[in-house]
Amino acid sequence: MRDARRCRRCQCILSRYNEEPYCSGCSRRARHQPEPTPCVPTAVWARADVREALLARDFGRLCQLVRVAGDLRQSDMAELTGLSQAFLSMLESGTRRLTNIDKIVELLGGLNTPAELTGPMLRMPNRMDEPDGWRAVHE
Repeated sequence: MRDARRCRRCQCILSRYNEEPYCSGCSRRARHQPEPTPCVPTAVWARADVREALLARDFGRLCQLVRVAGDLRQSDMAELTGLSQAFLSMLESGTRRLTNIDKIVELLGGLNTPAELTGPMLRMPNRMDEPDGWRAVHE
């Protein structure tokens, strides 16, 4: 007798008539539970090693620390930051560096880095915070 197929989620033996990779119970649960959106827990930013990496502008180390401390995958980090998973992998390994200010802003914004850690230069401009004179010149 050949090996029985098993549910990918709970590992129960699937019926030979079930062509899906999941049992009926797991299929029903999956329809009612949307995938959670990844996010960086706020406690990550309180860690000394994370703050040191940010202060040193070691974005590869920062990404690795945030990912591990936040229990995230590189694909989660890519979804949050808009940077590719391949680039993040090279960044973490040290084979690539992040030097483009736009990419740095994108990375830190995607990770929801607290403004008190990034400083005012890395904050995205908010139209409501602009002085009236600036708005008149640029519109």
